[in-house]
Amino acid sequence: MTRALAVATALSLALLSHAPTAQAADPVHFWDLQPRSLRLLVSSPQVMVTRTKAGWDAYCRCPVVLAPSEIPEAMKKAIVAVEDKRYFEHSGVDVISLLSVLKGGLSRGGSTIPMQLLKNLVFHDLRASDVLSRLERKGAEVWYAGLFDEAVGKEELLAAYLNQIEFGGRDIVGLYRASRHYFRKEPRDLTLYEAALLAGVVQAPARLNPIREQTRERAHERALLVLKLMSEQGLISDKERRQAEKAGIRLGLLPEFKIRPQAFTEWVVETWGDRYVQPGETVRFFVTLNPRIQHLAEHQLSRLVKDGAVPPAYDAGAVMMAPNGRVQAMVGSVDWSQRQFNNAVKARVQTGSTAKLPLLIAACEAGKSPESRVLDQPVTGDWPSNGALGYRGWTTVKEAMASSRNAAAVRLAREIGADTLAGVSRRIGIDPGPTDDPSFILGSYSSNVMTMTAAYASVANGGYQVTPSGVLAVVDGRGQVRADFLTTMRKRVIPEECVEPTQAVLREVVQHGTGRAARLKRWAAYGKTGTSTGNADAWFVGWSEQRVFGVWMGRRRGGTGPTLAGAGAPAAYFKRIANAVNEWAERQQRLEEQRVASARLKSGYEPDAIVDWLSSLPETMTLPGTSSKREPPHREKRT
Repeated sequence: MTRALAVATALSLALLSHAPTAQAADPVHFWDLQPRSLRLLVSSPQVMVTRTKAGWDAYCRCPVVLAPSEIPEAMKKAIVAVEDKRYFEHSGVDVISLLSVLKGGLSRGGSTIPMQLLKNLVFHDLRASDVLSRLERKGAEVWYAGLFDEAVGKEELLAAYLNQIEFGGRDIVGLYRASRHYFRKEPRDLTLYEAALLAGVVQAPARLNPIREQTRERAHERALLVLKLMSEQGLISDKERRQAEKAGIRLGLLPEFKIRPQAFTEWVVETWGDRYVQPGETVRFFVTLNPRIQHLAEHQLSRLVKDGAVPPAYDAGAVMMAPNGRVQAMVGSVDWSQRQFNNAVKARVQTGSTAKLPLLIAACEAGKSPESRVLDQPVTGDWPSNGALGYRGWTTVKEAMASSRNAAAVRLAREIGADTLAGVSRRIGIDPGPTDDPSFILGSYSSNVMTMTAAYASVANGGYQVTPSGVLAVVDGRGQVRADFLTTMRKRVIPEECVEPTQAVLREVVQHGTGRAARLKRWAAYGKTGTSTGNADAWFVGWSEQRVFGVWMGRRRGGTGPTLAGAGAPAAYFKRIANAVNEWAERQQRLEEQRVASARLKSGYEPDAIVDWLSSLPETMTLPGTSSKREPPHREKRT
């Protein structure tokens, strides 16, 4: 009795220590954020950054985020049965389970799924084993779990828990990666027994590893317990339990899911670390990286290299971002294990004809249309040269840009003026350097993949300024939000009337111009190729379905052998990644449509209303990191 009273008193003090107090400027905490922001953060990877005396230690917790519709019902039932059997009945805190803490001490746990998710996503400073730290963490979990549960919602929160829980080390975060690691299969193919095994692993991944010989039997016993609990709670029948016990594991053939996010992690640390992490601290950066897109970007580049499309003398850098600048994938080099240099951000190289983008915008602002006439002839002697393309004489702006006619571009640039062109370049985020001669639009200056991708994103998004970002929010180990970048300001940098004409020319580049290798069968694609002098640098920057992808491939210093042009491997790389990501996004949308339609039918909605709602989805649904066209612009928020 004395022990229970002591625990109750300590827990009450911990709760009181987290009760809100009336202060002039209360700090913003994770659970204070708007529900929409919380739902985004709980489905996001995190870069864990520790500032040491020697420098930085950082890694990416990179779960593959599954939507509620992608998680098997068997897995949901198994995790609820063993971790929080009254999950769908309580409002974040299970009072009955919590009383077990008072009866048996802190070792009894009493944590619900919302409380565990808070612990895993926020309270990394309170994970010490001493009693005071555990009491403080437990008090915080209890105090805020209800708010968290209500804001995120039951289905979304359960999915977030399965996405964010560790099933064994920092590389096996989330159900998707666990399913690939232990069983070599997608989560949708898990058997009931395998779901029970994974649900059992959560308690102690090292002690209950189902594939290590020393722990296999222990994991099997734990799975039997999970199946028993599921049966007792009415989640499965006794017949299903017996069948699952007999079925055992059925291994698939898929390789383990692996990505190399080191370039992205390094960029986050170098860009935001000094600002938000003090010496000796570990701070969590919720980030914009999408591991599935990252995996596709790495895989498609590896295939090109294996097929010989990228010569051995060339390295590469690539960035995919949403139209608002949130970076979803970053490839730093052809092989990070061999060369740890982030070409996507750090390589300053000549931009080739991708630098003609400001010329297109400036020409429109000067009153010209894609069909306006321009002379394609050298200005002096044989300069500028169109190479093997030759000279066409009078042609249209659209044809000149699609065919990458340098002579026509320089004549148009001289007509518009160097200062005007430089102003447009800087407006969309490109610094062209000295601009005495307008021929800089041929790409004689240096830039990087991130900058050029952001500039093209400003055309893709309808003419708004793009500042590349990799961070959604910065949260310390006690839940305080040090900064959030969840809302963005929209500043127009391209006149509205010039967006569509510019897009039309970039569409023509892909349809009939130098970018034909980037053409997609089922989706519209836009972009521009670029090749610098001597084929030292080869580019393609463009977008499809509101996902902007910039790629550079450059010859290593002293490299010899076959050469590349932007119309070759860079454009082919764009095609491969755009097709793969678009197909994945379509599947995701179909699954979500089916899930929501099913939920509405269960709620008694009229079929006609569901049809109307589904027809509006293409306009309103977006990938993580993008914003709906119907959504009004938000005020930028920094905390």
